[in-house]
Amino acid sequence: MSQSVFPFNSVHGSTKEPLKIHVKNEIGEKSYLESHMPKGKIYLVSVWATWCSRCRGELKALQEVYCNWSEEYDFELLAISIDTPTDHPKVFDMAYKKRWDFKVLHDEYGYLVKELEVSALPRMFLVDQKGNIVYEPKGYSKSALRQLEERIKAL
Repeated sequence: MSQSVFPFNSVHGSTKEPLKIHVKNEIGEKSYLESHMPKGKIYLVSVWATWCSRCRGELKALQEVYCNWSEEYDFELLAISIDTPTDHPKVFDMAYKKRWDFKVLHDEYGYLVKELEVSALPRMFLVDQKGNIVYEPKGYSKSALRQLEERIKAL
């Protein structure tokens, strides 16, 4: 698979001005996505939405392995929701109710989705310590989870 650098920048939809991709946390504070992914660590970015049942299934499975993987592989999972700005509370209500331990962020304006060319959900991107996308698993299954762990181990 060809490597590509994980995007932290985009362009404004109407003005075409360059911008840094920002995300919001649970209390609505904005921050640059880049600040959540310092180099030197392995990241799995899961792009999801509250209305996507396959996304919820994938995140449930990832929750089951997250604690072990984070300790074993210096790994962090970022679940980045693409719900609309008005659905912001829904994103974090769901994360709270499901007791997700990983970081949940909200890409309310969809800049990340645009840069990653996400056309179907859920989508995952494994990002190495240098900030390169090294693996993009397609679809979720138990075997996909094992393959993902193998890829993480290899980093």
